[in-house]
Amino acid sequence: MIQLLTIVLPISLFWILAAVYLGGWAVELHGGKGLTQVLGLLLSFILWIVAWRLLHGLFMGAGEVLGGIVIATFLAALVLPAVCWLGYKMVGVSIERSHGHGH
Repeated sequence: MIQLLTIVLPISLFWILAAVYLGGWAVELHGGKGLTQVLGLLLSFILWIVAWRLLHGLFMGAGEVLGGIVIATFLAALVLPAVCWLGYKMVGVSIERSHGHGH
């Protein structure tokens, strides 16, 4: 069951966190067309999975659940803005703070 969790958790958690970050925070995507922005999102997804796997392997010594899942997930969630920035920059799209008014 733990092995399945280490596969499904980062995949499903990325889409939730990316939706909150890109849709809920005061950031906007500048540059590129729709396809370019989708490619940036997919690259961000791949980079986030790689980051989660690296953190998972790094913290397995603290315990399979605590280190390998909880700490790895918490730290991976913290680096999501940097991962998204890098993923979008790879296709020429920039993530900038929004200077507009709230809804």
